[in-house]
Amino acid sequence: MKNFAFFLVTNLLFASVCHSTNNTKQSIDEELRIPVPSSELYVRIRGNADGALIVNLHGGPGGYSGIDIHLMGPGLEDRFLVAYLDQRGCGKSKDCNETTMLTVEQYVQDLDIVIDALLNQFNKEAVNLIGTSWGGMYGFLYLLHDQSKVNAFACVDGKVNSHYQNHSLIDYELNLIAKLLEDELSADRRNELQEIRGELSRIQDSDFEQFHTDVNRMKHEFPSKLGFNAYFADTSKIISLNDVLRDSALMALMNYTEKEYLQVGKKAEIVNEAFRNTPSYNNMNIEEELKKISVPVAVIQGEKDFVVGIDHARLIYNALKNLKEYEKELHILPHTGHCPAIENPEQLSTILFNFFEKRSL
Repeated sequence: MKNFAFFLVTNLLFASVCHSTNNTKQSIDEELRIPVPSSELYVRIRGNADGALIVNLHGGPGGYSGIDIHLMGPGLEDRFLVAYLDQRGCGKSKDCNETTMLTVEQYVQDLDIVIDALLNQFNKEAVNLIGTSWGGMYGFLYLLHDQSKVNAFACVDGKVNSHYQNHSLIDYELNLIAKLLEDELSADRRNELQEIRGELSRIQDSDFEQFHTDVNRMKHEFPSKLGFNAYFADTSKIISLNDVLRDSALMALMNYTEKEYLQVGKKAEIVNEAFRNTPSYNNMNIEEELKKISVPVAVIQGEKDFVVGIDHARLIYNALKNLKEYEKELHILPHTGHCPAIENPEQLSTILFNFFEKRSL
């Protein structure tokens, strides 16, 4: 995320502007392509044109923003103007097969360009940020780069300390294996658990350099064999690829064809592997630097979020040492995992709405 001189003209691909029954409010829905170094990024702008501007940072690295229009848009767009950004190489943004451009530094630079473009086009003085999962760290990294353009930030199940995140999940799984091995088990089941324990110990002692395969095993393969889900407290709420493809209204809302949507996962894999096989990303820890943050922050996390570690939100909240108590909020959502927009959308929506409403007055 580097610095790139702004004076790049955004290329407006689609814009529909409609007036609601309330004549004082103008609702807009626009798609932008914003040039960044060696690429261009897709941004969907929806909501109240007169409202405070919120930039949504999806998770990953390698996620996409389209689903957030469905999950978080209904609670925000009536009052705020929300910009759903697809990060470099993700979603509807241009493909990126050049891994040297898939770096934390480049992503910070990209976001700076996007924010400048949006502030200029919509005549706003500052933006608000929502960052989910990786987007939570992304938002903090941007704030450490430049806080002057940001009014407030909501970090949803984000992380700031990769070592805490990685070891928290490994420790949980090792403790779970120890308890399971106390029971009477078949020889095959005992061997399976011991093999997983050996792999977790190997990962635990590694330097997390080539981490793409290992982290996927930790978050997906091992939990399924140990009887829990790292992402969801309620697995019945998981939204699958086929669920999305079969939902014609959702596909239309996101403005995806089936062919386009099937490319999202392929692009995500390229981006995620590039980041996850970068030692500096896997070992990133900005916890101590959070004392530099001076803009209001809401820290939100599901109580059953094993992906970032169940106490990561409290770690972040306590690290925001220069914020007064009325400038920061901590929300732990009950019976919720790593995806509160799916598992607990009403409570998340209320928290976000109230936080940004209060900060926009």
